[in-house]
Amino acid sequence: MSAQSQFPDADSVSNRTNLSAQQLRYAFLIAELERHNRLYHEQDAPEIADSEYDALAREARALEAEHPDWVELGTSPAQAVGGAPSTAFVSVDHPSPMTSLDNVFDDAELLGFQEKLARSLNVAPEGAQFAYACELKIDGLSVNLYYKGGVLQWAATRGNGVSGEIVTAQVLTIAGLPQKLEGLTGELEVRGEVYLSREEFAAFNARAEELGSAPLKNPRNGAAGALRQKDPEVTRMRNLSALFYSLGKRDGVNVKTQWEALGWLRERGFPVSEYSRQVGSIEEAVQYHADLLAQRSELPFDVDGTVIKLDDLHLQAESGFTSRAPRWAIAYKFPVEQARAVLESVSINVGRTGKLAPLAHLSPRLIEGSTVSRATLHNEDFIRNLDLRVGDTVVVHKSGGVIPEILRVVPELRPEGAQPFAFPEECPVCSFPAVREEGDANRYCTNPDCPAKLEEALRYFVSRGALDIRGLGEKLITQLLAAGLVKDAADFYALSAGQLAGLERGGDKKAANLLAQLGGSKAKPLWRLINALGMAGVGDRGSKALARTFGSLDALLQATPEQIEAVPGMGGVLAVSITAELAGDRLQSLIPRLRAAGLGEVAGETEIRTGELAGLNFVLTGSLTRPRDALKAALEARGGRVTGSVTGKTSYLIAGEDAGSKLARAQELEIPVLDEAGLSALLAEKGAVGLE
Repeated sequence: MSAQSQFPDADSVSNRTNLSAQQLRYAFLIAELERHNRLYHEQDAPEIADSEYDALAREARALEAEHPDWVELGTSPAQAVGGAPSTAFVSVDHPSPMTSLDNVFDDAELLGFQEKLARSLNVAPEGAQFAYACELKIDGLSVNLYYKGGVLQWAATRGNGVSGEIVTAQVLTIAGLPQKLEGLTGELEVRGEVYLSREEFAAFNARAEELGSAPLKNPRNGAAGALRQKDPEVTRMRNLSALFYSLGKRDGVNVKTQWEALGWLRERGFPVSEYSRQVGSIEEAVQYHADLLAQRSELPFDVDGTVIKLDDLHLQAESGFTSRAPRWAIAYKFPVEQARAVLESVSINVGRTGKLAPLAHLSPRLIEGSTVSRATLHNEDFIRNLDLRVGDTVVVHKSGGVIPEILRVVPELRPEGAQPFAFPEECPVCSFPAVREEGDANRYCTNPDCPAKLEEALRYFVSRGALDIRGLGEKLITQLLAAGLVKDAADFYALSAGQLAGLERGGDKKAANLLAQLGGSKAKPLWRLINALGMAGVGDRGSKALARTFGSLDALLQATPEQIEAVPGMGGVLAVSITAELAGDRLQSLIPRLRAAGLGEVAGETEIRTGELAGLNFVLTGSLTRPRDALKAALEARGGRVTGSVTGKTSYLIAGEDAGSKLARAQELEIPVLDEAGLSALLAEKGAVGLE
């Protein structure tokens, strides 16, 4: 009897009195695994973390090992590779199966993996010494690119490992993927992971907030949803990325190791991870995992572990496969650190568009190296679905290792008498009605003159991603509003030295510096002004695209929705929104006054970096004697670029004390490392004087 026929769905498990307690538990596990497989692989809507799923699967497999008669081959979701191919796309069989990976969760288990590998190769475990290729396990969607005669035939998702769904047009929205490979005559499969970077994930959700549409829950959902868009142009707007890591069928590709395979892929133009490493022992693989775990929060994409692969391809073939996974590779999972915290209060912030944004205030907890005391609550539906109440104990983690997120409530710890949170129907700042339109997840203040909207709009106008006016911080903007000196962004340019000097903590020098900053902002690129206008859904990427396309503010103001829709990265809904805002009362009043102040005259090219440090990329790490923001600003003012992660494109790492993982990564990539004295010497050599 199959597991599916012997063990019914989870809802009816409790009614099966003829089963033992252990059989009932197994029945529940199978039903839950089937449900979560459908949610994750077929609906892109997971309800639990990977670690929770892994725990369920491991428990089920342990029971199956004790009671093999409970399972017929191929019926257990605990042994499954993925989900069924979607019926919305054409299905295709992979020439060679795309298997899953078994998991380990600590160093001892990784050493156990090598012992099993050694036995499969008839090598004494105590004397085993293998070389490994170590890679990151990116949290995206696996794809298979199939070439015949060197020409791409199709790209497909992994699906159930045997067959997937064809998503060629969607995958080809990723720039630069080779469609033709010279010199190949047979069949070739190239496997990789399509993902949404953390930067693009944040940009998408920022646009979603502005437009009042649903945000993405996590980057993996964003990537999976993008690949399943019928219209490839919708996929293109997600700005997906991909990294490739293995070959399936490989006629005519003469490589002997996994490391050589990665090199072959790189030489043929496929994007390959810069974080991979070839090691000579399992102990070095342990160290690799520890190093990458330390870098996790700094990576440009979400990862949930590392993959340790036997490097020798001949030995891979000799060791073979289990029913679900290769014996020669293992996924070493990162810990998903969670903590319990008490929801102390919920505050409502009002953004520049009038959106009411709820924020959870939590009892402080240390999670993955930093103290978490606040978490976004998205909208009132999110709060309602969690049944969240002040005083509740909640489970918190960092989504992608970075963003604090409430996963669930612990109902058994709820204090007596706790009441559901009532989302306000009035703006907490101006008391005007807060309206939620049909189909919208958010409520918005209806007062066009709401003080909170104005203050947030002014902050955005001067922010780094917009006109980047240093010296106009939050406290000063609050003072200017309280004094009645500004009512919109154009008023900044009418301020006098006397007015500024007379403010609290003002003074002639500060006033002169700020007026110089305001004057300098008039010469900044057009895209910065477009971004500073604060149109819903238009961030720095969209602003740059609009500036490049139209070249002047006048041309943009005269553009039709159809013309804006044709701009790369814009869609029809956003194009209509932009033209409506440009024609609305707010911008029709503001833009002429900004023009009169001298803004908007610079041609619409994206900033071209010039200066003594043009073309050089810097990363700052460790404890430095000068404030990092000041040092970053000084380097950028001289044409340099300062980024957050060490990659192959980094020119110099500037390291202070306690430099940590970035220093190790720079040494690994043989990137020059300078202390502050070394930086001063470099600047003198380049003629970039006056850094102080």
